[in-house]
Amino acid sequence: MVNKILITKDALRADYLSCYGSHYWQTPNIDELANKGTKFVRHYTAAPSTAMSVTSMFSEKYPHEMDRKEYSEVDQYKDQTLFDSFKEAGMSNFVIWPIEWDKTTWLYSKVFPKHVKLISMRGIAEGIKRDTNSNINNNDKVSKEALERIILKIDSILSNNDKSFIWLHLPHVIKGRTSYGSDIDLFDNLVGKLRKRFNDDSIYISSDHGHMNYDKGIPVYGFHVYESSIKVPLIVPRIDDNLTIDFPTSHTQLKEIIFSSNVNERKYIYSDTQYYLQDNRKLAIIKGKFKYIFNKKNKTEELYDLDYDSNENVNLLMRKVYDRNRLGYY
Repeated sequence: MVNKILITKDALRADYLSCYGSHYWQTPNIDELANKGTKFVRHYTAAPSTAMSVTSMFSEKYPHEMDRKEYSEVDQYKDQTLFDSFKEAGMSNFVIWPIEWDKTTWLYSKVFPKHVKLISMRGIAEGIKRDTNSNINNNDKVSKEALERIILKIDSILSNNDKSFIWLHLPHVIKGRTSYGSDIDLFDNLVGKLRKRFNDDSIYISSDHGHMNYDKGIPVYGFHVYESSIKVPLIVPRIDDNLTIDFPTSHTQLKEIIFSSNVNERKYIYSDTQYYLQDNRKLAIIKGKFKYIFNKKNKTEELYDLDYDSNENVNLLMRKVYDRNRLGYY
C-alpha cells in the first residue's frame, strides 16, 4: 500500500467547490480529482460538530451506538479504529491539525490509538471574528507562509517513512483570511501542492461537517441537522466505474470505502447533534429521498422530500400552517 492522505477542511460545505456547483470559487485541482475519481453526491457526517464527527469517522460508529452520554471530555476509545486498519496494513499513522484542536477535538473524541503521531501546528488557523481581534484581511503573504508550514511538515513525514497514512485536518479558516468560505482558493492551492507528493489515487477529500451560512436564518452549525450542516463533500479514487455515488452514504463507512474500494447502500443514514442523554438533541434519519428530524427538547418532528425540496422548506408533517397576513390557518 502506498502513502495515502485524507484531507478534510473544517466546516466545508460541498457547494464551496466548483465540482459541487459553486458559482463563486473555482477549484481546478479538486475538480480534477473528482473527474478522475468518484464523487459522493449525498454524503453525510454523523454529527455537525468536529469531535463527534471525527469519532464516528474513525470508529465506524454513530454517536447513538457509543457509550458516550454527553458532549464532554471522554475516556480513551478502546475499540478498533481506521488508524488500526492502516497499521495492520503496515503503515505509520499521522494526524496534522491546528494546535487549537488539542483543547476541544482531542479531549472530546480521544479516538486516536497510541501508535498515531499527533502533530499540532501553530500558525495555520485564523480565528473567526467572534474569537479574535485580528485585523488580517486577505493577507496573501500570511496565507503562503501557513501553506508552506503544512507542506514542510508533510515532506518531513514522507522523507522519514516509507508507508504513511496522513489525516490532514485544515481549520475553519486558513491563516490570512477572516471568514468561513473565504479561503477556498487556498484550500485548492494546497491540494495542488499535495498532488505533487501523492498519487491522485491516494488522495481523499472531505469535511468533518458543513455549516448553515444563514440558510433558514441560522448563522453557523452544531445544533441542527439540516442539509447545510450535515451534507459534506467526499471525493475518493475511482470506485469501479462510478463517476458519482448518488445514494445516501455516511462518514461511518469511510473504512469500507478506503479498504474495499466499495460502498454499500444502507437502509438508513443517521446524523445526531448531541449524545443521547443531552436535552438539546436533534436526530436526522435519512432513507432514500426522505429525511426525518426529531427534536428531543420540544418533541417536534420534521419530514422533508429532498428530491423536490432540497432546501427543506416544507415540513410534510405539518397539518396546518398559520398565515399571519390573512389571519387564518391553512
